[in-house]
Amino acid sequence: MCSLLEYGENQLIMPEGVLLRCQPVSRGETIFRKDDPFRSIFAVKSGSFKTYIPKSNRGDQVVGFHLIGELIGSEGLAGGHYPFTARALEESSVCELRLNRLSETECDLVALQQGIIQLLGGEVSFNHELISSLVHQSADQRIAGFLLSLSRRLQRRGIERKLIRLPMSRSDIGNYLGLAGETVSRILTKFQKAGSIRLQCKHLEILDSTVLSILADS
Repeated sequence: MCSLLEYGENQLIMPEGVLLRCQPVSRGETIFRKDDPFRSIFAVKSGSFKTYIPKSNRGDQVVGFHLIGELIGSEGLAGGHYPFTARALEESSVCELRLNRLSETECDLVALQQGIIQLLGGEVSFNHELISSLVHQSADQRIAGFLLSLSRRLQRRGIERKLIRLPMSRSDIGNYLGLAGETVSRILTKFQKAGSIRLQCKHLEILDSTVLSILADS
């Protein structure tokens, strides 16, 4: 979406405040909270975010992680409010497009609108694929699928990285996958001992994607 917004800046006459590029977001800072009125779609320019539903009587429910080039907040389009909170996992930056002010532009918006629809369709397709893959899976299968999904998501956006940064905590990964944080740590250690991955602090290298793919799909 950031490249799409850069097109928008170059090709459209954007009134001040409609398109905000490279907005810095500090680690732990939120860009919107659950039930805030919908105003914008965000794209991760750098860093990463987690989205979660705050729970008053127990721990927050993590519903997603968002990497470079991915959208945040599009779910608020339907109901007019954001259904979750989005918080930066590290020093990050976002592109922000205030959709409710697009009508103020003076040029044809067809290309921009089509690009946004295409990106939204890709996000929906990915989320459906991921949710479907988690049903009835073992802990090993869930974590193998999660690691592969991180790699594939970056590759889909043209980002080839030997090392994948894992800015999220083990407990957040477990919360997202329906596992205990200790289980996540144990299985990552197991994968490392088996030679499938190499893990150094918050950096992960997939050494044998074939083994992980077989495990995730079994």
